[in-house]
Amino acid sequence: MRILIHDFGGYGFPLQLSETLAKRGHKVRHAYCATLTTTPSTVNTASSTVDLLPLSTASALTKYKLLKRWQQEQEYGKLVAKACRQFSPQAVISGNTPLSAQARLLAVCRKRRIPFVFWLQDLLGLAAYRILGQKQWLLGVSIGTYFRLLESRLLCQSDSVICISDDFVPIVTRMGVSPSKISVIENWGVLPEDAGPSHDWAATHGLDGLPLLLYTGTLSMKHNPNLLLCLAHALQGRARIAVVSQGMGADWLRQQNSKFGLTNLIVLPYQQPQQLRAMYAAADILLAVLTEDAGQFSVPSKVLTYLCAGRPILAAMPLNNLAARIIRSEAVGLVVSPDDPQGWVAAGESLLADSNLRMTMGTAAHAYATRNFSIDKITSRFESILKRIVS
Repeated sequence: MRILIHDFGGYGFPLQLSETLAKRGHKVRHAYCATLTTTPSTVNTASSTVDLLPLSTASALTKYKLLKRWQQEQEYGKLVAKACRQFSPQAVISGNTPLSAQARLLAVCRKRRIPFVFWLQDLLGLAAYRILGQKQWLLGVSIGTYFRLLESRLLCQSDSVICISDDFVPIVTRMGVSPSKISVIENWGVLPEDAGPSHDWAATHGLDGLPLLLYTGTLSMKHNPNLLLCLAHALQGRARIAVVSQGMGADWLRQQNSKFGLTNLIVLPYQQPQQLRAMYAAADILLAVLTEDAGQFSVPSKVLTYLCAGRPILAAMPLNNLAARIIRSEAVGLVVSPDDPQGWVAAGESLLADSNLRMTMGTAAHAYATRNFSIDKITSRFESILKRIVS
């Protein structure tokens, strides 16, 4: 089968899916955006089994200037639609994709009668409605309503919808999507092979000598970087807080770091894929944050990568979020409300004070990943959906 897998963000786990499908004899082209600056790209450009297709807009995509971002998403949509026409796949899976670009890709598939799978990673329309409505009520609600309706239309027009959480199913159903089209496949974590010992990575960045609390990934509107700042203030002299990120949230932390003269808060750019395993191994505690409003429409995939790393997790996120439920039910870390900075700091201090608890949680995290992240089983589920919609 000729399969186009499009992952706008360039994440590691969709590429692993593409590689496994290719090993099973499918002709797979894996397309992704190569001009993002705020999303970590872990695509390995030396993949031996998959035809990789980086798609580049004329300039790096901006994230916080809404009009320019919308224009760039339109430009990107034309690129991915053209890539689909040139490859002529028998099926398309597309996720992590701005709705404007997703609409152009889906339109090509419908015109050419190519079965289309909407891999629903985030409820972007719902997020736009809530976030923009809070910023500029009348204009924000209008724009948010447009994207909610667009998302509903795209989901209904898709041949299959893969939700990453059961929490999305009732929302998607209310949008009018037939339950027979909906499947739930939770995301999974994956780490590249190690390129060196963890102490080398820590020493290279001046992070050795004290316990290390590590945050990796996007710091966008659905995150609260102030929680990381609070933790650095509270643990000054006792632990280091390393934030590996780029974009507005990372820039804000750098500004606050200069303002307060914190010596234990280090903000680093995204690391190369071959450094990631050593980076995670250097950490004593891994950090995750998600605002209360974002809990319904987003599941932080970084938590799944953290589980693979076998380290305890300290999270500030809605307690009913899928990631929070995993952390609590599997006893792999501590979760507090994102609106409780004092509880967040107290939880961090309790983990730092108990090395045995950290070891127990880290072991449980790795065991969970081993049980649940079998790429062969996951690929079989995707493959069965593709065979059904193509037949």
